[in-house]
Amino acid sequence: MSTRRQRQSYECAPVAADAKAVRIARELKIFLEKTTSRSRAHRSRRRRPTISFDDVFAPALTFAVNRLRGTTSPVAKKILTNSTWDDLRRHLAKRLAFALAPTLRLQQNAAKAVARSVEAGKRQRNRQLVSEITLLETIIEFPDLLETAARLISAWIDAQHELFARLLRDKADLCSTLLRYRQPFRVTGIRPGLSDPHEGGKTVTMIEFAGNSRVIYKPRASDREQLWFEALRWLNQNGVGVSFRMPKMLARRNYTWMEFLPTMSCRNLRAVRLFYFRWGTQAALAQILSATDLHRDNWLATGSQPILVDAEVIGDTESPLRERNNSLDRESLPPLLCTGLLPLTPRDRVGFYRGIAPLDAAIPETARPSCWPRYRRVPQKPSRFVNELVRGFEAVVGVFATPELVREFFHEIILPVRRQELGRVLLRASAQYGRLLRDSFEARNMISAGERWRRLARACCASALNREIGLAEARSLLRCDIPKFRRRRGAFLVSWKHFSAAIAQLTRSSQLLRRRVLLGTRVGRC
Repeated sequence: MSTRRQRQSYECAPVAADAKAVRIARELKIFLEKTTSRSRAHRSRRRRPTISFDDVFAPALTFAVNRLRGTTSPVAKKILTNSTWDDLRRHLAKRLAFALAPTLRLQQNAAKAVARSVEAGKRQRNRQLVSEITLLETIIEFPDLLETAARLISAWIDAQHELFARLLRDKADLCSTLLRYRQPFRVTGIRPGLSDPHEGGKTVTMIEFAGNSRVIYKPRASDREQLWFEALRWLNQNGVGVSFRMPKMLARRNYTWMEFLPTMSCRNLRAVRLFYFRWGTQAALAQILSATDLHRDNWLATGSQPILVDAEVIGDTESPLRERNNSLDRESLPPLLCTGLLPLTPRDRVGFYRGIAPLDAAIPETARPSCWPRYRRVPQKPSRFVNELVRGFEAVVGVFATPELVREFFHEIILPVRRQELGRVLLRASAQYGRLLRDSFEARNMISAGERWRRLARACCASALNREIGLAEARSLLRCDIPKFRRRRGAFLVSWKHFSAAIAQLTRSSQLLRRRVLLGTRVGRC
């Protein structure tokens, strides 16, 4: 595929300019200058020997939360309890710690080293100096740290404003669809950060209302999830032999409200077997729909029902990122291995993927993955129920053995959604973006203004499909987001060519499913 075609096929969602972040950086620095002297005097009176990172972040958190509260509409404030603001503060604290801690740790270690090197008579005074490390001092020595904190705070404030506005706009529909009408519309808890941050710090968020009702907010369209559950309904109606639970959803053009589904244990081993039978049918469906990125965090075990909670990456994907040494080539993978459900081996020549796939026996039971069913509080590994997985997979093979049903599925399920909203395309694994992001937070990249951007631009452009995509990735990572690319409008969701090829390989894939689930194990069936 040529560079020109690549540029026409993929695009990264636009993000607002950094003018607001520049203003926040200026105001944050002024705020820190005013508060640092007061906090130092207060600590000296208390004769506190050490200071934690939580104390270092505290002024920035106060600044951000006060700014958010001051710019939130009075109507929105009425539905938000004090505990909600505490939840939001804790979320921002985690985000700031992730970005700023490497530099602060270096600053703290350097100060301790200086204290240890002085003579004994002055050591007590220098210990007090160590305790006086502040965020203001750190951003003076590492200027890019201020810019990074300002970008995080700016995006975090905008994301919460957007969430509050959507809550108020959809109040009536939320009450009638996902909540209890008689309960007051009061938000008692907010838990952001349930997904990677995209497009300005937006994440999947759990919202708790009065009466212990909970709703999941997704800051993106849900057309792929709707397609997935519609396909499951079709399978149920055409003799696959089991029913599937469909979570309630309130879909909007650019975001979605979804029913909160708690993890639940299975009542008996029969329920566990049903769980894996259902999962086998969904593995076959994932191959048919060219689904990818179905890692373990995208699944939830609710009793005997495996629920796919994130089906954003469904549809044909041209070969994503290839390394320049050509060691990676996903086009050569069997379609079932492209789904992310199964572990990969070195022979697959597509990189490391162990302990991430939900059907990987290498996941330790102590990790307590939420995707595995539980019986008597013990996670039930897929390798013990491989026969049920294969039977579920083969049930779908039997359905699509009828040519009339193959054509019916394609025309009723796939074709109606082929020209809907842009579908996400993975150009790198999220874990690789995460490594690039973590590396950019090292103190050496904060030493001068613009250094972190230069580091990201070099790293992304060195391995991207082309320079345009590399710079788009670097811009997203600069804002502490995981980049998200989409296929342009007009592309087919799944072409007839890919669809028919996936159907043709179903029989062979059932054997591959068994081998990969049992990979590296000697565990017998339960």
